[in-house]
Amino acid sequence: MKKLNVLLVALCIGGVIQAQDEGEAKNEDNLVPNPSFEDIGKRGKVEEKGQINLAAPWTSVTMNPVDLYSESTKTDDFATPVNERGEEKARTGTNYAGVNFYGYRGREPRNYLGVELLKPMEAGKEYCVKFHISMSDMSKYAVNNIGVFIDTAQMSEATDGNLYKNPQIISVTKMIYEKQYSWTPVCGTFMAKGGEKFIVIGNFAQDDATRTESVRLSREFSGRQTYDGYYYIDDVSVIPTDKIGNKDCACERIAGGQMKTEYKTFETKLIDEKESKKVTYVNSDGSKPGDKSKVVEKKDDTKTVEQGGVVYKKANAVEEEKPAAPKVYSPNDVVIYYESKQFQVPDSEKEAIDEMVEYLKKNKSKVVQIQGHADPSESSVSSIGKRRSALFRLALTKAGVPSNQVKPISLGITKPASKDDASKNQRVTFKVL
Repeated sequence: MKKLNVLLVALCIGGVIQAQDEGEAKNEDNLVPNPSFEDIGKRGKVEEKGQINLAAPWTSVTMNPVDLYSESTKTDDFATPVNERGEEKARTGTNYAGVNFYGYRGREPRNYLGVELLKPMEAGKEYCVKFHISMSDMSKYAVNNIGVFIDTAQMSEATDGNLYKNPQIISVTKMIYEKQYSWTPVCGTFMAKGGEKFIVIGNFAQDDATRTESVRLSREFSGRQTYDGYYYIDDVSVIPTDKIGNKDCACERIAGGQMKTEYKTFETKLIDEKESKKVTYVNSDGSKPGDKSKVVEKKDDTKTVEQGGVVYKKANAVEEEKPAAPKVYSPNDVVIYYESKQFQVPDSEKEAIDEMVEYLKKNKSKVVQIQGHADPSESSVSSIGKRRSALFRLALTKAGVPSNQVKPISLGITKPASKDDASKNQRVTFKVL
C-alpha cells in the first residue's frame, strides 16, 4: 500500500511538472513580454488611472495614458473583476489593461498600447499576432477597426490626438466588437520582413471610417454611460505560426465546407450587421450549390490523333468543367450561433429553420436532437443552453413539425467548440437520432 501511495504521488508530481513544462514551452514561443500584465513588481499597486507603466515594459504610446486593472489595487475604480468601467474576470491571472478606441465627436481621447518584443521578428517567417478584448459595460459604443501596427522602430508620439497608420492586423470583415463580459480574440498572420520589434494596439482609422453600434447599459449596472468605445485587453501574443499552426490563428468564422454564418460586410460603411449575415452552404472546392458550370479552355498542342490513317494535330480543345455535386443537407451539419447571453432564436436564422422544417416533413421517421450549448462567460443567465434548445424546438413546432420529431437537450458548457473564442460556444447543434 505504501509503495502504491508513493507511486501515485510521483505520478501526480510528474504530471504537474510536465504541465508546467508544456506551459513554459508555449510561453517561450511568445515574443510578447508580460503578455497578461501580471508582472507589476512586488510592491506594485494600482492607485489611479493611466498606470500601465506598472506592467513594464508596456507603455502608453501617446500622451493619453492607458489604464491598468489589477487585483492588487488601492482603489476599487481599477480593481478586478469589478471596477468603474463594469465587470470582467481576467482571462489569465488577475490583471488586464483598458484602452479607449473611440470617442463620440472627440469627447473622449483614444489610447494606444505599445510594447517592445523580446526579440526582433525573422525575415520570411510568419507570425500569429493575437490579443483578446472585452467591451466595458459602461461604454455606449461598440466599434470596429481595432488592430495592431507592427514596426521596426519604437513609436512614441508627443500628442494627445489620434494616430493614423495602416495596421497589419485587423478584422478582414471590419466586424464590430460588441461582446461584454466575454473575451473575444482579435488576430491575424504577419509575414515579417525582418527586424520588426515593436507592436502598438489601437484604432488607427479616422472617426468617419470607424463603424459604431450603440449599446444599451445592462440592468446590472447603474450610472451614466460614457460616450466612448472602451475595452479591456488581456493575453497578447506574437508566436511563429510553425509553432501553433495557421488554423489556430483564425479568429473570424468563415464558410468552409459546412453551413456557417458568413459576415459579408467588407467595407467601412454604415450597414446594419444583421443584414450582412446569412446562412449558406459552401462545397469543398469553394463553389455553392446551384452555381453554373464553367467553360474552360484546355490547351494541349503536343499530342496527335489518328483518324482514318491520317494523323491530325490535336487543336486546343474546349471542355466543360462539371460543377461539384451539391452538398446533401443534414441537420448534423447545422450550427446556429447566438449573441452572448441571448437565447431567442436569431432573426437571421429563418432560412436555417425553413430548411430544417422541410427536411423533417420529408423524413417523418427521423428524430432530431436539438443540443443547446453555452460559454462559461454566460453563467449569469440560468439554464441558457436549455433555453436555446427549447426555443428552437418551439420555432420548429410552430412551423408544423410534429413535437415527437424534435427532442431538446442542454449540453451547457460540457462540449465547448473553442477554448479562446466564446462566440463559437454560444450555439445550438443538431443530431439525427
